[in-house]
Amino acid sequence: MLVDVFEGEEADTPIFVGEFASVPRVGEHVSFEAGGYFRYYNVLEVWHRQDGVGGKFRPCLRVSLND
Repeated sequence: MLVDVFEGEEADTPIFVGEFASVPRVGEHVSFEAGGYFRYYNVLEVWHRQDGVGGKFRPCLRVSLND
């Protein structure tokens, strides 16, 4: 399933959209390949938002960089 990943409290644009087998939970970590190295993020919040009026709901994560 596609999951939108946001960084920061006020972010309204995902930093990336990833294909996940299941939705990560609060407290888990997500690593993102970034040009030969990995960025590690802590999952802070999980929610679902509707994709347009009457559209499907998409899972979303709010993360913080754990560098």
